[in-house]
Amino acid sequence: MLQRLFLGFALNETQRMPLLQLQQCLAQQLTPHAKPVSKANFHLTLAFLGLANQSQKTLLLEAVDRLYRPRFTVQLDKLAVWPKAQVCCLKGDRVSPALALLASQAQDLAQQLQLHQSEHPFRPHISLFRKAKSLSTFDNELPLKDLANTPITAFTLAPEQLHLYLSSSGNRGVEYHILHSWPLEQPESAQ
Repeated sequence: MLQRLFLGFALNETQRMPLLQLQQCLAQQLTPHAKPVSKANFHLTLAFLGLANQSQKTLLLEAVDRLYRPRFTVQLDKLAVWPKAQVCCLKGDRVSPALALLASQAQDLAQQLQLHQSEHPFRPHISLFRKAKSLSTFDNELPLKDLANTPITAFTLAPEQLHLYLSSSGNRGVEYHILHSWPLEQPESAQ
C-alpha cells in the first residue's frame, strides 16, 4: 500500500496559538474560498516525499536513523501567498547552516529512494491557508511587522525532533499523523 509521506517539524500548543490568532487576523483579507489550516496540522515541512511503498518507507526510516540531525532555530517573519500552490504561509528567508544541511540531506534521501524531490529551493514556511489565491492587502509577500493588527511580528521555531508524517484524506479533510520521530542533536561545538 502506498502512503503519502513527508519529513517535518511539529509545533507545540503554545506555538500554535499565535498562528491561530494570525489566521483570524488574515481571514477577512483572503479570497472567500481560502481554507484555514487546522491547528493540528500546523508544521514546518522539511521535505515532501510523495507516495512511498513499504520498502521505501523502511529504507527511509533506516537512512534517517543514520543522518546527522543538528538542532536549529528558524525565524519566520513574512507572510507570503504562493498563487500556483494556492497557499498563504508564514515564511522566513534566512536558513541556518544546520537547517540547510537537513534539507539537503532530505532531498538526497528522496533521490536515492526514488521519492518526490522538490523542484524549488528549500523555503522554511508554515502554511496558514490553502486555496488562497491572493490577499487584498498585499501582492505576494509582506513582512509581518507591516501587517495591521497582527498578533505577532515574528515567529521563531527551535524544534527538538524531526518527524516522519503520513498525510491522509478523511471525512474531516487532510490530516497529518506522525509515524516516527528522531531527536535533533546539539551541534558539536555546543556540547
